[in-house]
Amino acid sequence: MEKLLTFKRFHTAEQAAEIVSILQGHQIPVTYEEEVVLVDSVYIGQNFDQRHLVKIPSEDFTRADALLKSLITVSPEEVEPDYYLLSFTREELQDVIAKKDEWGDFDYALALRLLEKQGITYTPEQLHLFNNNRINSLSQPQELPGHLALIGYLSPLILFVPLPFVGILSCLGIFIGAFVRLTKKTLPDGARVLAFSAASRAQGLRIIVANVGLFIICGIILFRRLNQGN
Repeated sequence: MEKLLTFKRFHTAEQAAEIVSILQGHQIPVTYEEEVVLVDSVYIGQNFDQRHLVKIPSEDFTRADALLKSLITVSPEEVEPDYYLLSFTREELQDVIAKKDEWGDFDYALALRLLEKQGITYTPEQLHLFNNNRINSLSQPQELPGHLALIGYLSPLILFVPLPFVGILSCLGIFIGAFVRLTKKTLPDGARVLAFSAASRAQGLRIIVANVGLFIICGIILFRRLNQGN
């Protein structure tokens, strides 16, 4: 079975179920999944407040996105007067258009209508260009955060803690190094790219090597101590 990737994130299961039903009705393979948070979102640029995932094949991302947007009809006059988007400035509304992946389909459509009322309209070509620019921006790999690198290198530096704890820290360092080496992110068009830069992934490899070496050394020392005790 083809691997499905995260297409949309929602705050509730009910919101996700509505989208699942629509996609199923248009013969797009889809599944629902509730995410278990293991790593903080700052490391891969995702919002884990939205843990209800709708997953589809990567090649269907563009078609599904166009489908959902085509089903939305928005009238600013019918929106609740205290709806937060109504207080946005022109620049903030334009930012919604430029970064539509960060907003729901309704907010995106409403932003377009609100800008129209201000005399600003976009051609399909302009919207396509915004989308391409956004994908290019999101595809850029990020650098390894300094505090994460510090944690990764921490156990080889702290040699004065009890050996069992050094071994535990080594496992943490190995996990961090592997995370940096292997983590990928899904772009709005369904493409998968490495999350971290080549330099950061090389640093991840060094973190793995350092911690594996320390883990082996700790194991040898503990083994010798056990033999001496016997």
